[in-house]
Amino acid sequence: MSEIIGGEAPVHELVDFIFAARVAETSDIAPEDTVKCEEETTEETNVESLYQTMDKTLRLLEMGFSENEVSAAIDKFGSEMPISELAESIFSGQISNCNDTMSKLPTSNDGIGLRYENGHGSNGLGSPNHMKRSSAYPLTVKKEEPFDDFPSTGIDLDGDRKGKRVKQEDDFHVPSSPSDPSWMRTKINSRVPNRFQRPGPPCLMKSTSGSSLNKVVLNSPYFVYGNVVDLSSDSWEKVSKFLYAIHPEFANTQLFSALKRKEGYVHNLPTDNRLHLVPKSPVNIQEAIPETKRWWPSWDTRKQLTNISCETSGVYELCDRLGKTLINSYGVPSPAQQMEILRQCHELGLVWFGQNKLGPLEPEHLERILGYPLRHTQAAEWSLAERLQALKYCFQVDTLAYHLSVMRPLFPDGMVVLSIFSGIGGTEIALHRLGIPLKGVVSVETCPTKRKILNKWWHDTDQTGALVQIEGIEKLTTTRLEVLWEMLGGFDLVVCQNPCTNSAKGVRMCANGESLGAFDFSLFYEFVRVIQRVRSMLERRS
Repeated sequence: MSEIIGGEAPVHELVDFIFAARVAETSDIAPEDTVKCEEETTEETNVESLYQTMDKTLRLLEMGFSENEVSAAIDKFGSEMPISELAESIFSGQISNCNDTMSKLPTSNDGIGLRYENGHGSNGLGSPNHMKRSSAYPLTVKKEEPFDDFPSTGIDLDGDRKGKRVKQEDDFHVPSSPSDPSWMRTKINSRVPNRFQRPGPPCLMKSTSGSSLNKVVLNSPYFVYGNVVDLSSDSWEKVSKFLYAIHPEFANTQLFSALKRKEGYVHNLPTDNRLHLVPKSPVNIQEAIPETKRWWPSWDTRKQLTNISCETSGVYELCDRLGKTLINSYGVPSPAQQMEILRQCHELGLVWFGQNKLGPLEPEHLERILGYPLRHTQAAEWSLAERLQALKYCFQVDTLAYHLSVMRPLFPDGMVVLSIFSGIGGTEIALHRLGIPLKGVVSVETCPTKRKILNKWWHDTDQTGALVQIEGIEKLTTTRLEVLWEMLGGFDLVVCQNPCTNSAKGVRMCANGESLGAFDFSLFYEFVRVIQRVRSMLERRS
């Protein structure tokens, strides 16, 4: 076959050729040899099954699995199995093989696993011939330097654009393949060879070196996958696996704000010369809410929030009971009472608003702590609990801006951003505060109120670029991406925030009893699909 159409033909052309040849075989049958209607139906079904198998094979190869892994999974489970479950089965098998291999390896006395020492180990892309035992984690602490602050037309593709409605594709969409099969081979070969290396613990700041990434990964566009809830190590393994084997970078927001929370990022951004936003956000509660400073008792030594609570039912009644306890103890509670009061303060995010008087944080307080404009989440149709929930699962702007600050010298004239699950606009606000002009933003967000909040901010800040809002990632089909590409001139940055799924089945518990955030693999795969389509479009045009 390769001799007929050429050995350098792209993979999708090979698939089309096979399919066309199979159809031609069925159409060349002489009239006298025509089979019965039932047999024709069976033949059409076989052709469709063949095409479905080839399509899923191609998509799994694009995700970075080897041909043997893909073939074995399809043989075992069948081509009717959803693509996400096929990928999950392959990934589970790799983790099992990893554990079997680890059990046979010698370990150091300190219990730390193996890492690479060839200059590429921080991203898992090194050679297994250069493994050494080490007690150090592969990610290094980056120095932070302050920088001066810079001063700071909506389009809805689900409505009309210049009087014409953009043509919709069906909900079911088959991604096109990369135009150059060498891209796919490089990607397959760049999967995580170090299966024994796990992300380090979330202390302060850990970063990967952009210069050590695979050449394919360094190509435009830049991308960032961010997560603000605790994920299990298996979930982080999946994220790394499907994003070019890049290990997550963990940042603690206490370096940037009055909130102490671990945020994880997987990205191909440069890491040199990162800068802080100026003015910096307050880094302790009393600075963030100065009116509370005079009421803070000496035995409450909290400096930062450790949790953002969405709970509103019964909170004020609880604060009244705690206040009575303080009054009855004349403001000097016993050690046991202090411990109980502090436990409630940590869990519900309570602060001091008067003498012996506790209260929950208001949305405006959280907006200040998280780096958003005042009353940014204020919407008539949202309850207090809904505003708190939106803020609980959004980016901390200063932390995200620290990572994105490397974009400013690269795009002095502005950039076009594809924002997946953009929420209340943390990415857009971070870039705006960095002084990077937004030439265009395509925002994908399912919640209509969050779309309304971003649209209002866009007009309130007098943005001159185009804001395109799409209500669901399933509507970001290949055809629509092509239309947006032509309209905006391509994408410079693709950002995805892991959307919080509040379903009980998605929540797991870790060993110490703390809940782990839900990870919706199907939504994550949609982001991977979009990244691949954007990179494929760029390669075809270059």
